[in-house]
Amino acid sequence: MKGFTLIEVLIYSALIAMIISGSLIAVYQIIEGSDSIQNKIIMEQEANFLLSKIRWALTGATAINIPTIGLASSTLSINKANYSENPIVFDLNSNNLRIKQGSGNPAILNNQNIAINNLIFEHLTASGSGPEGLKISLTVNNKLFTTIIYLRK
Repeated sequence: MKGFTLIEVLIYSALIAMIISGSLIAVYQIIEGSDSIQNKIIMEQEANFLLSKIRWALTGATAINIPTIGLASSTLSINKANYSENPIVFDLNSNNLRIKQGSGNPAILNNQNIAINNLIFEHLTASGSGPEGLKISLTVNNKLFTTIIYLRK
């Protein structure tokens, strides 16, 4: 007798369906994982960009106006040596990190897809022979990034 019986066709069809559905589930998980990793990379790049802008402003800083030594604030105001648009002010407004130079209008620094949840600048006192510093705590999409920048005068 040639051919397959109805039972054999049903069994092979069920096996093929299980293989196809397993393959689709695996492909879906790979795509989801790739999106998650890409979003994490974008968030970390954005945080590094924002911190580098603050580092730029602190390079050659002659004075930190806000916050005063020993205190913390969500606003940073500094004066930079040989810079015509003093003071440079960083602040948080509606989940956006803004920079204002001199009397100009504030400009948003972060990408519209990134939310800055929290921003704290802590002006650290000089200790011993070490210089004063600024501790920056930046929460981007609910992930905390922290750095300390020491000031050279």
